[in-house]
Amino acid sequence: MRIERILSKLETGLGATRLSPSIRSVTLTLSQRTRAPGARHFWRENLRRIQYANPNLPIEVVYPREPCMPKLEIKFANSAVESFSISGMRSDEICRKLLEKTT
Repeated sequence: MRIERILSKLETGLGATRLSPSIRSVTLTLSQRTRAPGARHFWRENLRRIQYANPNLPIEVVYPREPCMPKLEIKFANSAVESFSISGMRSDEICRKLLEKTT
């Protein structure tokens, strides 16, 4: 029963979407010393759904000790890199922006 509930949360909701094959990797940078509740919630909830829906996509979370602004970096197949700050954003806004940039 518990496994079905966990799987249903991973397979539904915002972030449970297959991304374009032109995406090579996604990197989330989030400092241990900076308060960023939206970015932390995105990490716990939405990023896990994205990773489950895209098992071959490398997703990295950089968690430095020194304070820095939270940001999300997307690497594309054509060697382009799109990076944007997620400071002050809510988790659903971060996920929508990621999905917007990758479709």
